[in-house]
Amino acid sequence: MLNIYQWSKTDKQTKKMILDRAMFDIASIQDYVSGWIETIQKEGDEAIVKYTRKFDNKDFNLKDLRVKKSDIKKAYKVVEPKVIEVIERQISLSRQNALSKSRQETVLKSFIPGVQVGYKITPIESVGLAVPAGQVPLPSVMQILAVTAKAAGVERVIACFPPTGDYPEMLIAADLAGVDEAYRVGGIAGIVAMAYGTETIKPVLKIAGPGSIYTQAAKMLVFGKVVIDMVAGPSEAVILADAYANPTYCAADILARAEHAPDAAGVLITYSEKLAQETKKEIERQIIYLKRSEIIEKSLNKYSCAIVVKDWQEAIELTNEYSPEHLEILVDDPFAVLPQIKNAGSIFLGNFAPVAVGDYASGTNHILPTGFWSKMASAVSIETFQKSSEVQYITREGLENLEEIVDVVSGIEKLDAHWNSVNVRINKKKRLWDQIKERRVL
Repeated sequence: MLNIYQWSKTDKQTKKMILDRAMFDIASIQDYVSGWIETIQKEGDEAIVKYTRKFDNKDFNLKDLRVKKSDIKKAYKVVEPKVIEVIERQISLSRQNALSKSRQETVLKSFIPGVQVGYKITPIESVGLAVPAGQVPLPSVMQILAVTAKAAGVERVIACFPPTGDYPEMLIAADLAGVDEAYRVGGIAGIVAMAYGTETIKPVLKIAGPGSIYTQAAKMLVFGKVVIDMVAGPSEAVILADAYANPTYCAADILARAEHAPDAAGVLITYSEKLAQETKKEIERQIIYLKRSEIIEKSLNKYSCAIVVKDWQEAIELTNEYSPEHLEILVDDPFAVLPQIKNAGSIFLGNFAPVAVGDYASGTNHILPTGFWSKMASAVSIETFQKSSEVQYITREGLENLEEIVDVVSGIEKLDAHWNSVNVRINKKKRLWDQIKERRVL
């Protein structure tokens, strides 16, 4: 059921498939996604309805596109108070974590007399959140994105999710987390609507959120019209384990990733053949009790696997090369391993930190880079929804202290007006660059 690969004996094509995982699929669908982008740009709301009826809800009508206040009130009536209380607690932890990363709005420092330089942080004015809900409701994704955006100070936060079912918990999470507008449209259509706008949906400046390879391909293709957070595709986790790790834990955590989707990835990396074999047996024992076993089996046969390497050092190197969305370190002293980890979206230390806790309860952000993007991107955070402006305050003394640099460099670059904009303020009699040119001639 779980493929076990002896890495030194694995062929190059198989290695590439494992390391590329779902990213491999994105390139093959770009033309298809581009076609839908063009259609939705031209036809607006009409195309939104066409798309949604085709993929999410055959009975969808335009009047259902925007979530109304009455819909939210109804949601509170049908969801049990205990569930609402838990969502509130979840949001409280998420908000505290987001705000812990906040910085001063304006910071100025002086490194030379008369000159203060620094930055001013301001929120992006409008952002759109892509919230998947194709098979099951995901209020955890709704709340973590919205809470973080609002903690950053974003004035207009909209959320788009597919209308594949009656998900009142999604609406409650959106309401409690501060979403200003919610729309029942997902996938490619949701991304295009947020990027370009339709008759009903006003466009935003940045889009963030996870989703299928179609959603991620759409995000990549609308980049330029809007900014995006990163590629956050099908869920994935590496379990980095030594010979003493508990195979029951390893198996459970692989299954937890695999149940997300057929193209999700749960990967064990270890130097212990025994651990790999015992983990495989544990998966076969545990899977029969799980509701989404059919999806899990597809995932286990696609990108999920156990990889056996020659030693611990190679295990570390392969983990960094894989650069997973989630990384569990199952060793007695995970803090000793942590400094060696270069690439991972979110890191879980020790035997009692399964990824599921980060998904739901700890308050850390679980919208993370996938498909080796953790080599160059970070988890969604308050900074995702902010931007930084460079700031400088300069007195006459400061300008005089900097004039020589402007003089010479503007001379090299042949931009005399640059130096002139300084000189009209300080009225220097003779330019240094002219003296340098004179010496060159002599």
